[in-house]
This record gives sequence, structure tokens and C-alpha cells, in this order.
Amino acid sequence: MTMTQETEAVESQTDVLIIGAGPSGLMAAYWMAVCGVRARIIDKKGTKVFTGQADGLRPRTLELFDSMGFQHRVIHEGHVAVEANFWVPDENGKLTRQGPHCSPKINESNHYNMLLNQGRIERFVIDTIHKYSDLEVERGVIAESFEYDETLEDNPDAYPITVKLRTLSDEEANPAHLTTNGSGPPTAFTNGMGRGSLLPDDWEELIQKSRARQAKTEIVKAKYIIGCDGAHSWTRKQVNIPLEGSMTEHIWGVIDVVPLTNFPDIRRLGTITHSSGTILVIPRERRMVRLYVPVQIVDASTNGRFDRSTITLEMIKARVQAIMSPFTFDFQVCDWWTAYQVGQRVAPTFNKGTRIFLAGDAVHTHSPKVGLGMNMSMQDGFNIGWKVAMVAVGAANPAILNTYTAERHPLAEMLLEFDRLWSGEFTETSTNGTTKADKADRMVDVVESFMDFADGLKAYYPNSSLVWKVSEEEGPAAARNLIPGERIPPMKLRNQAEGNSKWTTRLFESDGPFRIIILAGDVRVEAQQERVAALARILEGEDKTKVSPLCRYMSIPGRESLIEIVTIHSAPWEEVEFFDFPEILRPFDPVMGWGYENIWCDASATWDPYCQGKGYEKWGVDRLRGAMLVLRPDQYIGWSGELEEVDDMTAYLDGVLIKVPTPEL
Repeated sequence: MTMTQETEAVESQTDVLIIGAGPSGLMAAYWMAVCGVRARIIDKKGTKVFTGQADGLRPRTLELFDSMGFQHRVIHEGHVAVEANFWVPDENGKLTRQGPHCSPKINESNHYNMLLNQGRIERFVIDTIHKYSDLEVERGVIAESFEYDETLEDNPDAYPITVKLRTLSDEEANPAHLTTNGSGPPTAFTNGMGRGSLLPDDWEELIQKSRARQAKTEIVKAKYIIGCDGAHSWTRKQVNIPLEGSMTEHIWGVIDVVPLTNFPDIRRLGTITHSSGTILVIPRERRMVRLYVPVQIVDASTNGRFDRSTITLEMIKARVQAIMSPFTFDFQVCDWWTAYQVGQRVAPTFNKGTRIFLAGDAVHTHSPKVGLGMNMSMQDGFNIGWKVAMVAVGAANPAILNTYTAERHPLAEMLLEFDRLWSGEFTETSTNGTTKADKADRMVDVVESFMDFADGLKAYYPNSSLVWKVSEEEGPAAARNLIPGERIPPMKLRNQAEGNSKWTTRLFESDGPFRIIILAGDVRVEAQQERVAALARILEGEDKTKVSPLCRYMSIPGRESLIEIVTIHSAPWEEVEFFDFPEILRPFDPVMGWGYENIWCDASATWDPYCQGKGYEKWGVDRLRGAMLVLRPDQYIGWSGELEEVDDMTAYLDGVLIKVPTPEL
């Protein structure tokens, strides 16, 4: 038998099968690795993305990267884009700069908008996955058949999903994204980019892509499936979930080039407007610039679809030259280009029952010009990933899976509305063929009206078993700006024991546990000391009238407890000692010593201008009395209250986590 002959189908089981190793699939796979889930992730392409694709990174996504531990790599390689200039014709038709425009909420996060190609982000997530497990992407593998036994859905031990997988030959698995135009034989680069365009960690993978492959089929039984397989999602079609919406009439060209031009703002984020359309200019790493440009309008006789082969690189180049005139434009290096027709569509639901889930482009498609596609996809995968992982290992209540569509679908709707308004500004002209004079102002208005959503400053997650919001009848919240269903506004804190500062986005790692954040207030005050001590007695289990949430729940492999405590007090650090705090807040390990990383102080550091001791104020917390909250594994607040409200907090956790079985007498 030769290596390419098909062998007899084998059968196997896995708890979670992820189809598609793009941004959403890799984020979901990250949680499988963190939680020790028996999982598999397959992708039909023979390699990961190397060039092109998405490149915009929003602050909230970067905050999550920080919590995963690789944001420093993005900073090292990426391009920061915080200002935008808009070039529009004046009354004489001369292109003039309007701007720069900078977000009025630029300092609401410790991270700024950045630009770095999708391939590098995938590299970073894959490397991070390998820190936790040996989970590998199985490339060149497709799913060919699907069966789902709904009668087994409520049985946690059952494998109701059956999928037939097939390993592709080398020829079948060659990814189209390695070519400049999506056709022809696979070549990593053209137009002179060569080997130097890839960093060593990606180059090694490209070299290995042509290794011999053994064609085979496999029958896989799975408990859960997460479809992250793009706009033409095979998984979505198997469960008959439609994409609802429409295609726009405009065809867009995209090029990643090293530009040769006298346009002064080619290395600045912005737009250039002409009577026939608007170019979006996006500066990139390695001297590259990405340009989005409208190239033609779809002929009505084609039923709204276009022939991609009619669009050439020279055609896109000519359109850029025409719109940019009188400035010159040329290039010798083109890293990647493509043409696309915008489809603004969203699925009515992101799940089928509690076993089948869809994420990313599989459930929402839009124009790439808003710079949100990769962000939304990764946050989808991050959201459903931890939920499925914890349910799969028996640590969380399966009911939490019902929150996925409720949390992510409204954001997809916002994405499409943003895209409709933003994309319209790139094609709209006045009736006499000249661009409207207020173009720049209108574009700024669109951006600012969607800023909280687009940058992820607000998530808008609704009330659910995972989000306990405080009602008006219950009175003012103990932490006015720490709202369940939202993130914690990032602040830099000082470690009590060592004095070093750290951003909360890094302090609250995405490494599995739910965190009880005790904002201990001013512990110099005797009455406040007693409040904290009373809370500690409950957590320690010494107060028999209350139930401690510690050691009450099942955990994930590799962790003793799924609950971790972090204390942040507001007193001057010099007037408080680490050992003043109850031991339950600074646990002792006979090998690793005291939990120095568990006690933090909201105080200023003269040597760190970002550590100003203003966290309590930003969070809306009384510096004397403090507050308490539960942080979900995905860094969103689940519950908040007073230090005395342990029963309420435990009731929240009881609805989310699985209790440790009571020993039989």
C-alpha cells in the first residue's frame, strides 16, 4: 500500500472537536489546553495563515492577550495606530488633510489599537497553547459527514455527535492564502518578498508543509463541537442555521504593499477621498501599508455576484493611483492582495442545543474595513471556549452554555450596523459627483458613536446565570463602575510584598479559575480590619453560620481549586504589612512559600507614571469600605457586592459550578 492510498476508517472519541483553526478556533482551543480537556482541532488548510487576512487589533482583544501572556510579542512586532487623518477635496478640488483625530477615550484601556497580520497572532496563540498542553492543529483534515443524536443531549457522559474526518492529500491541502491572487500553484511569496518576509517560527512551519501525508478516514465521536470554519461554514450547514442579510453592490480590492509614493500620510492611519470613492490607508509592520479601495460595482445581471477573476492587481493599483492623484503611487513589493464583495450577514443563533456551537465568520460576516473581524471572532472563541471546556471536564453547570448566544449575538448585530454606516462612507458621493464636504466629520461621528462597542470598552452582556446585575430596587452598587457583564477598567497596582507594579489585565490571568476579588478598603481602620477578618473567617470555614465557597466546587485538571482570591487594599503600602492580612488571603505552600502575589495595593509609585493609586476612584469604590466581586475566567465580572454578602456570592457560584460530591455515610 502506498502512502497516498486510503486506509480503513478508524474510530475514536474526543470530548470536544473544533473545526477550523482560524482566530476563533484557536482561542477556543486555548481553553481546551488550559482546562485539560481531551480535544481535537482540525483545519482543511495545509498550513496556518502566513500573509494577508485580518490585521486590526482593538484594545479589548489586546487586554485578553495580556491575560494570556503574549501581548508583549504583539507590542514588539505590531504597529500602533491611535490617530487618523482624513484627506478630502477642498472647494477647489485639492486634497487637504483634516485631522488628526484621536479617540476621546484613548486612555480607557492600557492598550491602543494596533496592526499586525493574522498569521503572527495565530502563531502567538499556538505557542501559548503549547505552554499548557500538547494539543496540535491537525492540518489538511476535513469533515465529510455529520450525525447528531439529540436524545443524548442531556446525558453528560454521552457522545451524541458523530463526524467522519478525511485527511487530504498534499495537493488538496495547499492553502489558497499562500498565493497572491487565490489561484495557481502555492507559493509563499511573490514580487520579491522571499524568505525574509517570515520570522523563523513561521518559516519552519512553511518548510514542513510538504511532508508526505497518509490519506485516511476516521469516525470521531464527540461530546461537543465548535464550528469555526468561516463564512461558508460546513458545520453551520449541517445544523441548518442560515446566515441572514445581503451582499453589497460594491467590489473592493485589498493590497499589502511596500508603497513608493509622495503622499505624506502613507504611514498614518486614515482615508483619501475622491469623487469616485474613498481609500482606507492602514500602515503595517515591515514598512508595509494595506490599502482598501473600491474597484467596481456589481452588474445587476449577475444576480449580485461578481467574477473574481476579472479583478487584477493592476486594476487595483490603477484605482489607487486615480484616487490618490495628484500624489504618485507605485510599488515593487506586494505581500498579498485579494478582491471581495461585502456580505453583511448574521446567523439567528450561534448554537444548536447545548452541544453544537458556531463562532467567528461562521455566524457573522461583514466588511473588513471596520477592523473588527478578527477581534469579534477571537472574542467569540474566547467566550464559548472556557464555557465548553469547564462543562466538558465536569467543573461547570451545562446551563452556562445557554449564555453564549445571548452574550455574543447582540454584539454581532452591533457589528453589522457599524459596518453598514462605516462602509457607506467609502462609496457615498453627492449628486454632482463631488464628495460631500462634511465627509470627515461624518466618519468621525460614526466611529465615536460605536467606540465603546468597537474597542470593547463595554460588552453589554445581559443578566444570566453568569451575570448577576444589581437592580435599582437593591440600591446603589458597592462598586459603581464594576458592572457585572463588563470588564474591569484596567489599572496598575502595586504588589504589597515586593512593591513592583502590574496592570490588572496581566494580574488577572486567563488561566482557568474564577477569582474572588476582595477590595479590602482602608485596612488601617480598626472597623475595616474587622470586616476583612470576618470575611476571612467565613472563607476559612471558621464561621459555621456561613458557607465558604472555597473547596466547595469541582476543579479542572492541574488545579486544587477553581476559586482563587486576590486582595486589593487602598491604604498606603508603607502603613500596612503583608502579614497583617489573614492567612486565607495569603495562602502558604510548604514548597513555594507564602502567596505574595495575592495581596495588592492601590497606591502610587513615584517611579511608574502609570501607577497612580486611583483604581478605587476609577472603579467607583469607597476607599474605606471597599467591595467584593467575582471575576469569570474570561475576565468579565459575574457578581459584585459588599464584603458581608458571602451568601449571595456563594449562591451565584452555586448556579455556575459543580459542587464536590458529599461523601456517602
